[in-house]
Amino acid sequence: MRILVADDDVASRTILTMLLEKNGHQVITCDNGKDALDLLTREDRPELAILDWLMPQCDGVEVCSRLRAAEEGLPVYVIMLTIKGEKNDIVRGFDSGANDYISKPYDPGELHARILAGERIVELQRQLKNRADEALANEARIKGLLEEKEILLFEIHNRIKNNLQTISNMLTLQLETIEDPRSRLALHNTIARITNMGILHDRLYRYGSSETMSVRSYVEQLVSNVAGLYPDYKKVSFDYDIADFPVDTARISKIGMIINELAMNSMQYAFRGRDTGSVSIGIRKQGSVIHLTFEDDGNGLPENVNPEAPDTFGLRLVHGMCRQLNGTLFVDRGEGSKFRFKFSV
Repeated sequence: MRILVADDDVASRTILTMLLEKNGHQVITCDNGKDALDLLTREDRPELAILDWLMPQCDGVEVCSRLRAAEEGLPVYVIMLTIKGEKNDIVRGFDSGANDYISKPYDPGELHARILAGERIVELQRQLKNRADEALANEARIKGLLEEKEILLFEIHNRIKNNLQTISNMLTLQLETIEDPRSRLALHNTIARITNMGILHDRLYRYGSSETMSVRSYVEQLVSNVAGLYPDYKKVSFDYDIADFPVDTARISKIGMIINELAMNSMQYAFRGRDTGSVSIGIRKQGSVIHLTFEDDGNGLPENVNPEAPDTFGLRLVHGMCRQLNGTLFVDRGEGSKFRFKFSV
């Protein structure tokens, strides 16, 4: 270890140097505080310093105080060497930033023990610094990987979004060339389902998480976009009573498909021959159960439609999603139609 001995007493400095070199240390000496401070603030400064309290130009306490104020990197371990033994003087030395002290005349064994303690502290500080430097390097590397991930996700998001939009536009153009009502309806429904996929994908990207998302914001955007695909959407009002709670994306995608199909059915059939209409959607969570209600005040389900065993693709899809969610479905016939679901979370 490289050690600075700063003492204006030639005899004391010589004895200290001999003892330290005998124990294998490299010793640098000076006889005043100004030179000591200069040596201790260099880039190649010693790792440990023994400073005499009383030195010309700048005493040991001042050297220690100024060293701590200007110090960067690993701190120098400072032992104060003094003939002072008063408690106040010792406290003043520690307040200036000294790590230890030894009084003159000192015992060589005590000096050696205090040097060994200083070596251990210096080594621990070096290890901590190496670990901190390694942690900073890892942090910078992780930050770089995260930035690359964000760029990649953004690129994937744009490509998926553009592809879905392209498919939707192509189907919309195809829709204009088809005259058969049933074919037009099937194609129109397909466009609505692709729109639902696009909304879910966009919400996942914007949330920055593939685990959960807000039910309310997703459902309101979904219904608004689906309704906007139909020419008479302005005559239908939508009422939402949706609690704002997170749901995992596997469930919310299936819930979205259910609402998507019911919204399409309402827009296509419920308000034919009507000037106005309304749709109400309610979602709440009670304990571990999600309650979903979808109802409209339209013409009601046709008599030939059995909601318990439907023969239409849309209602079969609703039943399929409900089963996958381990849920139950209740359908109320009357004025309009009302679908009530219970899903166990």
